[in-house]
Amino acid sequence: MYQYKQLLVEKDDYKSVEMKLSWHNLTYTVKTKSRGCKNSNSKEKTILKLQSGSIKPGQACFIMGSSGAGKTTLLNALCDRLTNSKSAKLQGQVLINDTHSVRQSSFGKYGAYVMQDDVLFPTLTCEEVITFSARLKLILPPHQISARVDTIIEDLGLNNCRHTFIGNQLIKGLSGGERKRTAIGIELVTDPQILCLDEPTSGLDSFTAHKIVKLLVSQAKLGKTVVATIHQPSSQAFGLFDKLILLMDGHQIYQGAASQSVEYFESIGFSVPSYSNPADYFLQKFYMPFNKSEEDVRTLEILTEAYKTKLSDKNGMAKQIRESDTGLEEAEINEFKEYHSSVSFCTELRELLRRTVKNTYRNPTHLKLRFVASVMISVIVCFFFWDLGYDAKGVKNKIGFMFFMSVDQTMQALFSVAMNFIDERPIFLREYASKTYGIWSYFLSKSVIEAPFQLLFPFLASLIVYFAAGLTPEFDKLMIFSCILVSVVFFGTSLGFAIGCSVTDPMMVTTMVIFLLGPMLFCGGYFVNLHQIPVYTKWISHLSPIRYCGEALLRHEFLDNPRYVHDPTLFTNFGFELGLTKCIYILLGLGIAFRAVGIIMLRLAVVKVQ
Repeated sequence: MYQYKQLLVEKDDYKSVEMKLSWHNLTYTVKTKSRGCKNSNSKEKTILKLQSGSIKPGQACFIMGSSGAGKTTLLNALCDRLTNSKSAKLQGQVLINDTHSVRQSSFGKYGAYVMQDDVLFPTLTCEEVITFSARLKLILPPHQISARVDTIIEDLGLNNCRHTFIGNQLIKGLSGGERKRTAIGIELVTDPQILCLDEPTSGLDSFTAHKIVKLLVSQAKLGKTVVATIHQPSSQAFGLFDKLILLMDGHQIYQGAASQSVEYFESIGFSVPSYSNPADYFLQKFYMPFNKSEEDVRTLEILTEAYKTKLSDKNGMAKQIRESDTGLEEAEINEFKEYHSSVSFCTELRELLRRTVKNTYRNPTHLKLRFVASVMISVIVCFFFWDLGYDAKGVKNKIGFMFFMSVDQTMQALFSVAMNFIDERPIFLREYASKTYGIWSYFLSKSVIEAPFQLLFPFLASLIVYFAAGLTPEFDKLMIFSCILVSVVFFGTSLGFAIGCSVTDPMMVTTMVIFLLGPMLFCGGYFVNLHQIPVYTKWISHLSPIRYCGEALLRHEFLDNPRYVHDPTLFTNFGFELGLTKCIYILLGLGIAFRAVGIIMLRLAVVKVQ
């Protein structure tokens, strides 16, 4: 028995919670529109067609079917990972022990979902990623968490690679099978009663795939309800299946013991050739092309009618089984929720910070690139803006210098944060969906980790360019100049968070930056006086970091500075009327506002993770 059960069994009212998963009359319909046809009417396509069934505790059920049959859609429906919207609609019920509806918001308390893609940090080891999950999902003393992780690693056969990096294309790490077992281990830390997996053998050789199937069957023997989609298992792997669900064009054409499937299809005229793999035969024979022929339609009719007859023969038995199911006792639910209640916010933040620091230390490429870019651009600035002087020509050149610094610092901060977040987005979505941590702790950890660099890089740039450009050579002036750059970097970082949370494609970052920052540049006061900007675009100037950073830099350097000849029209030529301190406060306020936008966009992204 697993450790968390050992912990709960000490309580008198604890009973072992076994969960049957059942679904009734599931249909999933999406609206599609032909590409390139603006005026074409949308068409409805039904992906799941009145599917019903159940999986009992102790069973390892595998969903098979050719591409497009609806395997992953059915699996996502069982975990409540399908979105109901104007273009997609899910109907039917998914229940636990025929009493409690499955909801994604609570699924992580008793179940686990292993995605097809193993999205993990490449610079962490097998043991570290499992430990991270355990520390955030289990309310246990540290020594019990370590023991739990050791047990999982032992059970999954990962002892020899527990200290090996996950790896990626650039970092040598785990093999495909080891990565998949690690991904499964992350979800096993809570000993979920329902384990769902999407294509757990995808991309693996037949030997490794057989080991994964054997592992899942062994997990089912422990009393779990295991359901997985699988594409083309070997005959040895197929022989391990407890239960098989076979789909064709959104219909269920078989559901029952895998060992009886060959006999069933032979009884309706589809004989599996001797010495062949039944799984290969099913996939080839029951493939439904996009353009159906008359023979395809006739085959589908035969299979669906035969399956309906099979179901009608078992209706009486199924009714008796449903009536005998007692469902979950309320005490059992409370017991389960009590153990799986979330760890504290401080624990989440601490573990996220620890992981991010470790990941940055082991893979400093991103940080090095930011450092090199900051230094190189600052050096280039020195060549173009060297010793600008204090005369009228020098003032004009320094205004150009300040405009460039405003744009440069904003862009550097924006791109680095946005691109970094997009890289982590799949990992965040997976971990959030499995209830590993919350949005606020993740977002705050990103902000805390980014804070030192928001101070370091602007200060470094200031040290390089300030004296080279011939600005007032005073230390306190240098510090204020640095503070102004820090404030605009904070704005750029916040806007980067908002963009990173809003898009999924790295190419979209550039598009979003041009779309948002372009108008802000034109409405920043340097190109057009703020008072002469058209009314319908004037609101953009109130969001422009160039306006506030530019005015702050100009006032800091030129206002009441005896080194320059006083020009009363200097600030009115741009429409700058706010003042240095107010500009800094507005930049910080806008930065906070854009971070709030980032949190909202992040929340919208995880409303329903598919």
